[in-house]
Amino acid sequence: MNALPLRFFGLAVFLAIVGMAVGIYMGIAEDHTLAPAHAHNNLVGWVTMALYGLYYKAVPVAGQSRLAQAHFWLAAAGAVTMGVGIALTTQGVAVVAIVASLLVIAAMILFAWIVWTYRAGLRLA
Repeated sequence: MNALPLRFFGLAVFLAIVGMAVGIYMGIAEDHTLAPAHAHNNLVGWVTMALYGLYYKAVPVAGQSRLAQAHFWLAAAGAVTMGVGIALTTQGVAVVAIVASLLVIAAMILFAWIVWTYRAGLRLA
């Protein structure tokens, strides 16, 4: 069994909870300074990671490659550090957000390669 979709979904759910918790914190504190971090965490962490998981579930052969495993770790590193990096940027420390952004785009470029390579593996019926 290919556990890759589950790994992507597990991380996506975890990051969704983190993003929601940040949103609740902002609401309670009535301080929306972390809104960009909250939004990026939900988009990159929850939505993007979940979509990756759906793709690997739909095209299981694509998830069996070493590239797919590398994709998970690259995407996970970027998603986990993105929200933190943007939060640090509000304090004047941008380097983590820069590294996270580069990891996220590298993961998407690798994903594009995987999708192109395994395009014939998708069953539409």
